[in-house]
Amino acid sequence: LHIVLCMSPIGAALRTRLRKFPALVNCCTIDWFSAWPAQALQSVAKYFLDDVQMEDSMRSAVVDVCEFMHRSVQDMCPRFDREMRMSVYVTPTSYLELITTFKTLI
Repeated sequence: LHIVLCMSPIGAALRTRLRKFPALVNCCTIDWFSAWPAQALQSVAKYFLDDVQMEDSMRSAVVDVCEFMHRSVQDMCPRFDREMRMSVYVTPTSYLELITTFKTLI
């Protein structure tokens, strides 16, 4: 029997669940997913922007900008945490929301 549980590590909810159900740590395999590489970010942006009507050169530029913006925000998170004492998390969902917002605004 295999069961997959997906939980966000953001906030106190995960800590609370782990305290309530210690078997989640003791008897399970936990996979922590790391940040997406640049090529994956570009592939995802190309896939989701494929149905948007624009020239290929423009699409390529938009894909590059999406990847750049995501990476820039990711790189600034530790500095923001240090200076403002506020943790900010950049996740793959954030990247998908960026692309969806761009598509909505077009």
